[in-house]
This record gives sequence, structure tokens and C-alpha cells, in this order.
Amino acid sequence: MKKELETKSAATDSIELRPESEWENEGEGAPDPTPDLSDRAISYLAQIQDLQEQLEQEKLKVERLEMAIRGFTMALQEEIKGL
Repeated sequence: MKKELETKSAATDSIELRPESEWENEGEGAPDPTPDLSDRAISYLAQIQDLQEQLEQEKLKVERLEMAIRGFTMALQEEIKGL
């Protein structure tokens, strides 16, 4: 009985894979997401993406400036308390 359970367990624990030559690569052979767009439309998309990245960088700059302002405000408050 115990051997029978071990055999069944071993059979269900292994998964038979297809040969590696039959594996699919997700990145290769994927259809182009913009096949019907003109060169101008693709250029606009690239510009939009670049502007979105610039906007994110500017947001980070604003956050750093706000943190610096808060830090100097706290330092000023401590300085005033000491007078």
C-alpha cells in the first residue's frame, strides 16, 4: 500500500515538458502593436512618451524642492525658538 502511494505521488509530482525547441518566446514573434499607424502618428507617440518621462522628472524635482523648503522652514523655526 505504501509503495503504491509513493508511485502515485511520484507520478503526479512530475510534469512532462515539451522539447525546448517547441517552447514559445513571449517577446519574439509578437505582433507589432502599431501596424496601422503612419510614421507621423508613431512620431507623435514617441513625443508623448518622452514628454511623460520629462513630466515625471519634473514632479520629482518639485518634490525635492518642497522637501528642501520644509527642511529650511523647520530650521528657521528652531532658530527663532532659540532667540
